[in-house]
Amino acid sequence: MALHCPATLLLAPAPRDAKGVAELAESLTGERVLGVVREPGDDVGRRLAEVLDVPLEDEPGLTAAEPPPSVLAEISDLHRGETVVVLVAAGEAPFVRHEID
Repeated sequence: MALHCPATLLLAPAPRDAKGVAELAESLTGERVLGVVREPGDDVGRRLAEVLDVPLEDEPGLTAAEPPPSVLAEISDLHRGETVVVLVAAGEAPFVRHEID
């Protein structure tokens, strides 16, 4: 039995340009996104956070093609009861939903 709310992580491939940012933002319509987590230095992550008008966080563990479960667990621990977009190097577009207890 979980004693806390799950975090909802929307894993999305990092957009490559402004058009990709706009398309991802549009696909998130209807989602209550409260933050964007990116690989440090990823400029498109900053642009997505600006478009969504949400806080931006850096996560060094996102440098791998597929983030390790430990990194996703760390992110979810910080965002219990929230929905955040996690920009990853590769994945299914527009995003894949993961609820982590």
